[in-house]
This record gives sequence, structure tokens and C-alpha cells, in this order.
Amino acid sequence: MCCLALLSPGIRLTSAQDMQTITYAPSAENFPNPERGFYHQDAPLWLGDERVPQNTDDLRALRAQGIALVRWYFLIDEYRESDLDADVLVYIEQQLNNARAAGIKVIPRFAYNFPTNGEYPYSEPDATLGRVLAHLDQLAPLFERSSDVIAFVEAGLIGAWGEWHSSTNGLIDEESGVTPAARAIVNRWLQILPPYRSIALRYPLHKQQLYGPEPLDAAIAYSGVPSSRIGAHNDCFLASATDWGTYAEDPAIAQAERDYLHDDNRYVPQGGETCNADEDARPFIGCDNALSQLAYLRYSALNIDYNTAVLDVWRSEGCFETIAQRLGYRLRLTETTLPLTGQAGQALPITLTLVNDGFASPYNGRAFYVVLRSSADGRDMLLTPDIEIDPRLWLPDAGEITLDFQVLLPSALASGDYQMLLLLPDPLESLAQRPEYAVRLANEGVWEADTGYNRLLATVSVRGN
Repeated sequence: MCCLALLSPGIRLTSAQDMQTITYAPSAENFPNPERGFYHQDAPLWLGDERVPQNTDDLRALRAQGIALVRWYFLIDEYRESDLDADVLVYIEQQLNNARAAGIKVIPRFAYNFPTNGEYPYSEPDATLGRVLAHLDQLAPLFERSSDVIAFVEAGLIGAWGEWHSSTNGLIDEESGVTPAARAIVNRWLQILPPYRSIALRYPLHKQQLYGPEPLDAAIAYSGVPSSRIGAHNDCFLASATDWGTYAEDPAIAQAERDYLHDDNRYVPQGGETCNADEDARPFIGCDNALSQLAYLRYSALNIDYNTAVLDVWRSEGCFETIAQRLGYRLRLTETTLPLTGQAGQALPITLTLVNDGFASPYNGRAFYVVLRSSADGRDMLLTPDIEIDPRLWLPDAGEITLDFQVLLPSALASGDYQMLLLLPDPLESLAQRPEYAVRLANEGVWEADTGYNRLLATVSVRGN
């Protein structure tokens, strides 16, 4: 067995097999990545006819601060008894266009009220089932055109803040939960959204009532059946022992609901926000418990604007930056092995090893390419692996993830040296060439901001035909 020759830090050659192995240093930098992280919240449509436009420059400034995700409220209280005006539909779509121009993705929520005072149950009205379904039908063409910049949709529309309680039209039942009206609204959301986008429900009980008590498993995940497209959002994370009603009062049932989310959220998004730092929350909002719960429940997105008192606890205890880094996925290469030389027209074997240091895996589909860059003219060529590679399956609790695959070198490839890179772009054509929507790996010295590529720090010498 031949020995290894150390050429430089991080690069080894196995001379007998003409192979090279590259190891990678982890990065401690907090950087934005698509569809994950702390999100900024705003309300482009506010109460009444007040509008708070989200312009492209402001959104680009958010991204420069490390935020790649926003949650937007669209308050349609003035349309409880009428169709949405044409100019409102144009306005909503323009806001989504601005997000696309800025390299941001959006979590939309529509609601018929936004209580600013009072107590549960709130008395501000929502709309009838017929009106809700009519509004969703009006929004359908908009969502078809703008689905590329939608991360996921919060179901909204029902009750106070669109939070699925305090419905004045009986769209949800405070005691028994899901009603035929709530089921119809979920079904209509699933009909008007493309099959590759999910909606998120406020309470885990409601998804269980809709689709049964068992969480998603690998056989159902990403199959397109309704349950595989339903995630979660918790608008009172760590607020109390029950997260202020998110979970059951009985501690055993509450833990069972958390266990359900732990399993279900392997394949669907989990978002939300904190809402309380008072006595009820103090046993739960400290860093140790927060980090444990964020990891166990697989959080991908969290509000950076609310509740600021909770976020200040995380800052003072020293875990805020860790949470910012780990929300959603954080993919890190550990090692790549591939040949030193290749032959045009033949397969090139590659082994990649990586880990996911985040709280969750990517919840939307993502493409995967190896890039060949000619050292002679800088030209890039995208190569597709010979096996299906799905980053949504790269769970944090999977440990080291090893990918063994081959790429076919083009038969017309000229002789020369080629740098090797990796690209994980958005799979939709409208965003596929936008570097802001490509995944950045958490390694030192690999990211190319102008291309969205990750350098593998390896060169292959190719013999042309």
C-alpha cells in the first residue's frame, strides 16, 4: 500500500491511484443563504388603505446585513366584503418583484386584521369562507408568476393576525380545532401554489387533525401529497411551558406534539418568532434551552424584529450569533477526493464529504452541479452527476454525509488544466443564474460571490481526444 505525500496544507496525493484529497477549513463567518436565517418583518399592506412599500434598495441593504429572508404581512381588512382591487394585486406583485431584484425571498402572510390591543379572544373580524376562497382565487395567477421568490407561505387569513384563532366567522373552532372551512382554505392554498411550495400552519394539532397523527417519513416526503407540503410556524416560541397555547396544557401531550414536529420538520419548513420575555418565559428563553429547542424542532427561520427582549437575552448570554449561523442549513465541506487527471469523453469519479452544522436541512428543492473552469481561458462548464443528489436530505443529525458520484467529461474538451467548483443554484430558471440564490458553503476560501460557485480547491489535468 502506497504512502501519502503531503504537498501543502489541506492537499494530499495518493500516487499509486493518481488521486488527490482536499480537506477544508470551516468558516466562522455569519453570511446569508437562501430561504433560511433570521428574517425581517414588515407590512407592505398595512391596516386600512395604508401602504408601506418595500423598495429594492432597502431590501438590498437588508441582504448586505446578512438577511436573505423577509416575512411580509398583507393586511386586506378593507376587502372583507369585496374582491381585491386590481391595483392591490399589481402592488403585491410589484413588492415580490422588488424582492427578486434584491436577491431576497419572502414568507407572505395574508390577514384580515392585526389587533394592536385587547385580549384573547380578539374581536376584530375576519372574512367568510366564500370571501377567503374568492381572494385566494384572485391571488392564484400572482403566486404562479412569483413562486420563485416565495420561500413558503404562512396559511394566515383566519382570525387575529391570520394566526388561526379568534375567528369571528367560525373558520376555526377554539375548542375542537379544524373545521370544514379551515380544511377548505388549506386545500385551496395547496391548489393555487405550485407543487414545489409549502404552506405553514400555526399549530401542530391542526396538521394532525387534517392528515393524521403520524409525522412525515422518507416514503412520503417531497411526494407532493398534501401532508408533504405542510410545515409549521410558531409565533410564540419559548413564551411559556406551552408557548402560549401552541402546545397542549398537558405536559405529556405537549412533549408529544414537539416530538411530532421533530420528526415532521425533517422534510418541511419551521418558522416563527418569539413573543414574551416576562415571568412565563424566563425558564425557557435562556441560551441553553433556546439552542436545544431550535435544534430539536429544526428551525429554519425566525423573526429578528420581535420579541427584542428575548433577542437581547440571547445577545447578553452569547448565543445570538450562533443562532444566526445555524438557523436552517449550514453546509460545510470536510473532504473531497478525485483524480489528478481525466480523459475527455470519460467519467471522472468524485467523492465529497460534508456535514450540516445548521438546525435544519434545506426545505425547497435545489440543483447540484460540478463546474469545470478552464485555466486557459476561464470558461466554465456545468456537469451533472450520474446520480440524483437531493440536498433536502442532508439532515444535521446525519453526521458526515458522503456523496460518491461521477461526472462525464465532454468528449470535445480540450487538453489542459481545469479547476473544480461546486454549484448549488435555485432550480427555477428565473433564479438559476443569480449568485444570491445559490448556496454558499461554510468553508474558508471557497466562495465566489460574483458567480455563486464554491471552489473545491482542486485542479484536474484533462487529456483531450
